[in-house]
Amino acid sequence: MASGADRISDLPEGVLHHILSLLPAHDAVRTCVLAQSWRHHWRFAPAVRLAGCTGWSGGAYTFGPFVDGLLLARRGGAPLDSCDFDLDLDIDLDLGQYDVPKMERRVNSWIRRALRRQIRELRFEVTTTPRRLPLTLEDRNLASEHLTRLELMGVRGNARVLDFSCCPALVDLKMEECEVGSLEMHSPSLKHLRIRYCLFYSNYRTGMSFPSLVSFEFVTNVGRVPVLESMPSLETAKVRYDHFYDDRCDNGRLDDCGDVSCDGCYYYYGPYDYNCMFLEGLTEATDLKLSAYPDLYVFNRDLEWCPAFSKLKTLVLSRWFVSADLGAVIWFLCHAPLLEKLTLKPSKVRNSLMNSEGSYRPLEQPIKASHLQIVEIKCEDVDEIVLKILEVLNATGLPQEKIRIQCPGS
Repeated sequence: MASGADRISDLPEGVLHHILSLLPAHDAVRTCVLAQSWRHHWRFAPAVRLAGCTGWSGGAYTFGPFVDGLLLARRGGAPLDSCDFDLDLDIDLDLGQYDVPKMERRVNSWIRRALRRQIRELRFEVTTTPRRLPLTLEDRNLASEHLTRLELMGVRGNARVLDFSCCPALVDLKMEECEVGSLEMHSPSLKHLRIRYCLFYSNYRTGMSFPSLVSFEFVTNVGRVPVLESMPSLETAKVRYDHFYDDRCDNGRLDDCGDVSCDGCYYYYGPYDYNCMFLEGLTEATDLKLSAYPDLYVFNRDLEWCPAFSKLKTLVLSRWFVSADLGAVIWFLCHAPLLEKLTLKPSKVRNSLMNSEGSYRPLEQPIKASHLQIVEIKCEDVDEIVLKILEVLNATGLPQEKIRIQCPGS
């Protein structure tokens, strides 16, 4: 400004601290040289954002000590509301192949120090390349009475890390591109869970216990389908299984093929006497989206044992769930008595799967869908599957004006 007056310093301290919390940590710290009055403002910023060492002289060898010093200096400052780590494994943390244990110890110490600052939100993202393994979190529980939101990306967590019972206030968890190295995941308090592009065991099933969960998103993960325990508070769920999973028969069946050399069917039967491994955990939902590749046998198996979806009002079914025999569609029409809106996205399924002895057979009983108000069919063209869907819907007594078909040719 023309007068050269420092009007920023006249702002209320709370405003200054908020502004500093929006800056990368190394820029926030540099404000201490602006004036005597700015010397300690950065210590009271409610958020710390560590965005890596790009452009730093010395790279990872200077970035690490800076983070150590920053978190140590915050010990005498105000409690942190949030701490955000956005790191690149090959740039910010690359100390050479012989220093990997040292690097992992340092990173884990950052997380512990951040939690001791009473943070409510922790985001820890590590970008990796296909040639590098995820960064391993140390074998101890994350413990904080204040943490409410946690985001993990590009890390490997074992049994203790993925037992969140030592974070009694945690309500929101997001995991992306992580490796789940545990037979169990648990949190009594968690309400919102998103797991995307994560790697699960291929030789074991992971049990998931989140009794307070309200929303659940499980999309495009790899490995064995986990075992879901009851989630009585669940309202919304989105599940998508692409072709990166191990629960498919090498011989192209939807039941246990009996071939001892078939790795896919080796875990066909659920552990611990679980008849229904996945779908039963979703039965309390009111809003549900389900999508799976056609050769995933778990859902076909689950439909034989799954109880009714007694609260379900909105349902979207894609791929396997709208396969040629329409078994899953009919099952939901019969077992979701309060269903109001149904969206179907048909897919073409090869005959070898549809003719498997283990494929789900439509129930031979009247279909009652008294609450159904609208059915949307989203397809590429009006083919044989769509005509079968219309035949099934006609059997429910649903008026034609409540059926909408959306396709490019319509």
